[in-house]
Amino acid sequence: MKNIALYEKSNLGTTAIANDFIDIYLKDANEAQIKVYLYLLRFASAANPVSVTAIADLFNYAERDIIRALEYWDRQGLLSLDYDENRNIRGICMNILPLTGKNEAKKENAQPVRKAEPVSAPAASEITGEVKSEAEDEIKGITKPFYAKDKIEEFKNREDVSELVYLAERYLGRLLNSSDLNTLLFIYDKLGFNVELIEYLVDYCVSNDHKNMHYIESTAIKWHEQGVTDIASAKAQTSVFNKDYFAVLRSFGLSGRNPVKNEVDYIRRWKEDFGFDMEIIIEAVNRTMKAIARPSFRYADKILSEWRKKGAKSMTDIERIDAEHLRSRDKAASHTAAAPRPADKFHNFEERTYNYDELEKRFVKN
Repeated sequence: MKNIALYEKSNLGTTAIANDFIDIYLKDANEAQIKVYLYLLRFASAANPVSVTAIADLFNYAERDIIRALEYWDRQGLLSLDYDENRNIRGICMNILPLTGKNEAKKENAQPVRKAEPVSAPAASEITGEVKSEAEDEIKGITKPFYAKDKIEEFKNREDVSELVYLAERYLGRLLNSSDLNTLLFIYDKLGFNVELIEYLVDYCVSNDHKNMHYIESTAIKWHEQGVTDIASAKAQTSVFNKDYFAVLRSFGLSGRNPVKNEVDYIRRWKEDFGFDMEIIIEAVNRTMKAIARPSFRYADKILSEWRKKGAKSMTDIERIDAEHLRSRDKAASHTAAAPRPADKFHNFEERTYNYDELEKRFVKN
């Protein structure tokens, strides 16, 4: 059969696709991944925002399928995902390939050659229709940039940055992709961490079983906000946290082991997100043990979440909340006791009486 000439009638409204994408990446990608990439390529060229929900509805996929496709292309280096502190996708940078094909190029070495505007794509929050504001992309006036290929190469030509990349890859046990490099350069360039401090940061996170670059970035941001500028201040900060971890474990009756990841995440949440000091946290742990007689970080989290909701900042506030709870229960009990009970033929047994004051003493702190 003869070859068929392929041409287009008009060149208006077109999206350019690199030959490298067709020659190298197309054969290994599945249908959903290809559709998502082409769709993003189309909208990135027009700098139009997109959402995971909109893409899922368009192609009749589950939102999780869209997120998996985005993560696939992130691993391939064709785009870079930016996450918020809750691991929701808040930005996508398309790392556009050159339009001229290079068959000898390797997928793992694919790097961005120009910077595109981030494309908004919140994951979990978009289900409720929430929209992330631009202010959330900033950390106390510091905006996380997307570094283009030439800028990354410029940094890597520096001896200290080259050493930093090498050390990070050794600790993480893998080569860094473009998203990893963006994060590493953000910590180095914008947060102002030197190589020694970043090495300690990566070592600290990996030692606590956290090899995820987004966790490393989150820890770096916390250190930056806490005024950590060198290894000495970082060690002081981590030492405080380590003492707190073991204090909570002891209060739960757990000893002879280190805290696991889930437990560390809870304690960090209580200290950093809720802003509670250790006195309040230990009080919640003690009440958990009195209430259910077994260690439960989830139960303690419910107590602390309720205190936070009611504006607690100190033990004095906790006492106030307890007193309000007592008054509310006393009022409800007195109202129930005063209410007349309709007489009927079934109401012919002796009712039990309760000492509500004694019950409150027993259970108000549960």
